[in-house]
Amino acid sequence: MVRGPWARRFLLRHQGGETGPEYIKVAGECVHQTYLRRIAVQGTGLHMDHGSLVKDELSGSIARTYISHISNYHRIQASTMYHDASVYIVDELRRMGLDDVEIIQLPSDGKRKYWLHRSTVGWSVRSAELRMLQPKKELLADFEDMPMSLHTYSRGTADEGVTAELVDVRAGTSAKDYKGKRVKGKIVLASGCAHTAHVEAVVKRGAAGVVTDTFEYEFPGVRQSIDVPDARAYRGIWPTSDTVVKTRFGFSLSKRQGDELRAYLASGKKVLLHAKVDAKLFPGKYDIVTATIRGSSKREEEVFLSAHLCHPKPGANDNASGSGMLMEIARTITALIGSGKIGRPARTIRFIWVPETTGTVALLSTHPDLVKKLVAGINLDMVGEDQEKCESTLHLSTTPDSLPSYLNDLLWSKLEKSSKELDRFTKVGLASKFRFVRTPFSPGSDHSEFVDSSVGVPCVSMTQWPDRYYHTSMDTIDKVSEDSLKRVGWVTTLAALKIADADARTAHELAGLTYSRGAARIAEASGKASEGIFKVVNDPKLKDKGQELAKALQHHRGRLEHIVRREQGAVRSVLRLAHTKELEVYVERQVGNLADAGQRDIATLESTVETLAAGLKVRVPECPRQTKAEREAKTIVPVRRFKGTLPWSDILEMFSEKSRAAYKGIEESDLDFSSKVAETVNLIDGKRSAYEITLALSAQYAPTDCALVVTLLKDLKGAKLVSF
Repeated sequence: MVRGPWARRFLLRHQGGETGPEYIKVAGECVHQTYLRRIAVQGTGLHMDHGSLVKDELSGSIARTYISHISNYHRIQASTMYHDASVYIVDELRRMGLDDVEIIQLPSDGKRKYWLHRSTVGWSVRSAELRMLQPKKELLADFEDMPMSLHTYSRGTADEGVTAELVDVRAGTSAKDYKGKRVKGKIVLASGCAHTAHVEAVVKRGAAGVVTDTFEYEFPGVRQSIDVPDARAYRGIWPTSDTVVKTRFGFSLSKRQGDELRAYLASGKKVLLHAKVDAKLFPGKYDIVTATIRGSSKREEEVFLSAHLCHPKPGANDNASGSGMLMEIARTITALIGSGKIGRPARTIRFIWVPETTGTVALLSTHPDLVKKLVAGINLDMVGEDQEKCESTLHLSTTPDSLPSYLNDLLWSKLEKSSKELDRFTKVGLASKFRFVRTPFSPGSDHSEFVDSSVGVPCVSMTQWPDRYYHTSMDTIDKVSEDSLKRVGWVTTLAALKIADADARTAHELAGLTYSRGAARIAEASGKASEGIFKVVNDPKLKDKGQELAKALQHHRGRLEHIVRREQGAVRSVLRLAHTKELEVYVERQVGNLADAGQRDIATLESTVETLAAGLKVRVPECPRQTKAEREAKTIVPVRRFKGTLPWSDILEMFSEKSRAAYKGIEESDLDFSSKVAETVNLIDGKRSAYEITLALSAQYAPTDCALVVTLLKDLKGAKLVSF
């Protein structure tokens, strides 16, 4: 007989039906009761709910204080200013009493590569200013007053500075922008990417410097420079060791300032500027701050929490918020352990602060032994937004379908519970203004480096998006919400503790959670499939109904099969936490249940199509007509020849000009393109064909043309990154 309150609740939850005690049999003997007894007493873990303890200890106010301190540093990768911020965090962590606190330093000279990612050069700045001399005298930018007004990695001028005429080159990012214009020795006013404009104007044509006045990421109706006309955008030159000698300076002005300068030029007035910069470029080092809360019985296994520390001052939400939140989580867990309110978790919890992307790649590529220890991770990037001021929503970016994990449902369930724990109930229900959504895997932060198939560590990311002040001088501490911090910190802390102390009992719980949510997602996909079939039937523009129904059936059947495999993989992923015979039997039973659900839904879908076709008096071919690209895709089985993620902007330079232009157009029309590129790479295993990769992308995101995947793989082959 099962004893204890937890075991009774467990048994009541799982009695009867296809998850009842009768289902697990090994060699003809039911072991379910034995399993329950064993896991009821097994492990050393934190099986009580620590929600209240964490809620009482973790402080949004303290987190905001850490963020305020960090936002006082101009945290540019491999810069002396970034190092100062790293030292501040290290001092605080040691004061908290964390273990293994250190700064890992790795070379960063603009030449060395970590996997495919080129390191940045080192940088230091003392002062910089830009003045208008004609048609009027005015101070346009001062680094001391606003560090973001200076393009990152600007090179110093002579002591007397540079006086030069201003020339409007429109975007300034292509040869056509310079046609008929002489820019040598002059300062150009560009609206495009600062890095590209610097290459075109300064490196190629000898301009004295670059001035920009627009955001790098503008989304009509969501986030535009016209909405914050006095903000300066974060802009960088990003020189390599090959271009550093020709690098000069750049300044970022506000939209209002840029409009004024353009008006002068348009009216025929001469605009004369004077720039003076005291800055140096040199071979630098990446600082990676790391610390641990050592585990007890499984110390060699680690759960990690990461945040990128870099970005210009102030960068309060991006990403002082993630960095400060990590500090408060570290303080909270350490305090709870020190006070005896919770025990030391079985696994080690590791905290990591990195220069975004390249710092993570540098760490992973140089510390393979660390990678082997990592069980799962949570990345925090822009988590502190005041949602009303910033017009933001918290996004949980899940692991890619190529790496399914229980982690997704664990974090999502904690987010759902946070509303009940942290918001008020009224007579008409829960009163919550906090917005959060679950989104498919999308790159763009450091989680993507961990989930890359050459690393293979499950990691989710939480990010507030959009943010109207993103990458601008107005990303200040007043835009940071203690409520957002409290919520994200509560969710992250509980999830980290859950995984850190997970044993067979916890693994069983997570398997059940992941199974039930997965079954619901299969049912949802089945509903969408039915809608898709009826959409074809009801569309009067589609003439060949038979062919169109065959294509729709093929897509939705493939999508259901893909989702079933994903959900099965997510349930099986709990075996990374514990691996007993009884747990394995339970997991495989749930995997079988998911397969059965998928088969039933596919059979229903096929029956629906058959019935509709009979009513329409059309023949639905078993296989729809294949395109040339689809036939070719079936013959291509790519093999990956590199480790780590693709630094897409650098990879584009390896392609032809025609290909670069084509990809730019695709990026503008397909919002999932960057995700598809990353997942294409993840799915390359030397076994899947390009056709199978395309089907997986179509299932995870939206219908994808085989021609796109074939073209991408051919371009990667030309760059010697894949072979087939």
